[in-house]
Amino acid sequence: MALTKDMNTDEMIKFIDNELLPQTTQEIENLIHPRKKTGGYFVVTRQILCMVDFLGAVYSGYPRSERIKDKNEGREGIASSKKAIKFIRAFFKPKSLYKKDLVVKLHTMYRHGLVHLYQPRILVYKNNSTLEWFIYKGKRNQSQMSVNTNQGKIIVNNVNHFNIIQISTNKKKYHLAICIDALYEDFRQATIEYKDKLKNTKYLQTNWRTATNAICTPKWC
Repeated sequence: MALTKDMNTDEMIKFIDNELLPQTTQEIENLIHPRKKTGGYFVVTRQILCMVDFLGAVYSGYPRSERIKDKNEGREGIASSKKAIKFIRAFFKPKSLYKKDLVVKLHTMYRHGLVHLYQPRILVYKNNSTLEWFIYKGKRNQSQMSVNTNQGKIIVNNVNHFNIIQISTNKKKYHLAICIDALYEDFRQATIEYKDKLKNTKYLQTNWRTATNAICTPKWC
């Protein structure tokens, strides 16, 4: 089913159950577990974070005051980084893992980089230290991994999903580790938790309508 204007609660829930979640299974899970052992790293992360953009938009809504402000400024902010980050912080578990500063880094590095620039961004700080990307498959917590680097294969100990690690001898070079299996599972559980809350929460249903009504409104070219 497609998004439509003025969706009722049943239609919202059916959209998540019959469209969004099955799409994640078909388009994402099959990329995590393909016939070949490798692959899927960038496309899985990109797809999840693009879906989070949508969920952030319907979770936060697009109220009249925001629409008027955007119209005056000549833009349209149905979805935004702020709304996506808000959704992750609200529904991704455990909350102790998805801390705000790391969620902002995740969105900046992996969403903006993968959507606009092919690969995740490298973040540079005032002390010239860098935070780079590190994507892997399998169990979210791994006591030891063999990693290919420019200097050849190295062994990295204690690699955990959504943790900052060091795999370089350069003490100013860090990596934000993302396990795509864990990210996918956390995303699915977050979507289900949001759906369950949406069923019985009037203001969330209103937020959904304000966002999807704007999405479904034709735009002048």
